[in-house]
Amino acid sequence: MSEATERETRQRQLIEQALATHGRGASTLEDLIRDLQALSVELWMVPQEWLGSFQAEVNELEVLYAIALDRGVADDLPEDYRADADEAVRRLTSLLQSLPPLADDDGV
Repeated sequence: MSEATERETRQRQLIEQALATHGRGASTLEDLIRDLQALSVELWMVPQEWLGSFQAEVNELEVLYAIALDRGVADDLPEDYRADADEAVRRLTSLLQSLPPLADDDGV
């Protein structure tokens, strides 16, 4: 497997891990947003359309978080915010799972 493919695989795994960690309640929405923003800009082998959809969902989380911050409820999101955030996380997970596996470009 080439270095580029290994790197891309690692980025995808880290995104999957960040989503799962948040899903278990082991990270805050703020942490998830920060992680997804940093990790997604390092995806170089995904279609631009896919990346745009992924970033749009991350932006949705960011908007929810910003509204919650503005209302002083960032640490414990109200139920409707939490439901919207959970739905965005499900969509992000689905997007990640929709990516085809990376081809082994070494011909092995």
